[in-house]
Amino acid sequence: MAADPADDRILRAKYLDWCSAQVADRFLRLTPDEIYQLAHQARPGEDGELRAPSSPDAGALMTEEGAQAGALIEAPEPTAPGLSYRALVQRVTEALTASMALPPFDRWVEEYRASPARFEAEMLGFWEGEPAAGQ
Repeated sequence: MAADPADDRILRAKYLDWCSAQVADRFLRLTPDEIYQLAHQARPGEDGELRAPSSPDAGALMTEEGAQAGALIEAPEPTAPGLSYRALVQRVTEALTASMALPPFDRWVEEYRASPARFEAEMLGFWEGEPAAGQ
């Protein structure tokens, strides 16, 4: 039986919602000093890709448009202190995402289908704003 494209859209929206909730929760537990340190350790590389603080899997890269779940990258040198609020939040979010072991979409779907209530309780509810097919 083929997967319904509407179901796939909803699952993908739920996945992004759940991942966002995980990163937001981790962000909110940081102290101001930890936020500052993460923001100033994560910096764009020569190739325009964002590099996060040290990790066990040094060498992987993530683009500024969005981190790949579970991607971890090499430790850079600290950057200049004059970051805008938006740049600070983006850099900390990228660094946290890079350091977290978020599952890839396919594995998340399997786990979600086995126990949806576990994941639904951790979602922010953003996925509910997704338009239904045909609307």
